Amino acid sequence: MSKILIAEDDPISQRFVSTIVERMGHCAVVCPNGRHAWEAMCAENRFDLLITDIMMPGMDGTTLIRTLRAEERFKELPIVVMSAFIGVSEISGLLGIGATWFMPKPVERGVLEEYVKRALD
Repeated sequence: MSKILIAEDDPISQRFVSTIVERMGHCAVVCPNGRHAWEAMCAENRFDLLITDIMMPGMDGTTLIRTLRAEERFKELPIVVMSAFIGVSEISGLLGIGATWFMPKPVERGVLEEYVKRALD
């Protein structure tokens, strides 16, 4: 069983993504923002995947990705970004700073399952 950290401030998206991850047989840990996710990663860096929203209070997803990638121990961590309100140039920028994949919101179950499988294979 893999541990997947989900950084998302919207309760509906939290439930949707964590339910799918758990149905796939993984352990989902939900954080309400990037700061909380960063603290969880530092406290226990045994997560196999990060799924993060971009627009969150406190620390946003972009800052979270930059902060993680600055640490050697998180260089290889797969990161899936999910967001509703960004365009191609923003997606390219996120991939440029270290996101592994981008997933548009509303999240489609099949797309999420595919990224989780790819990240954990």
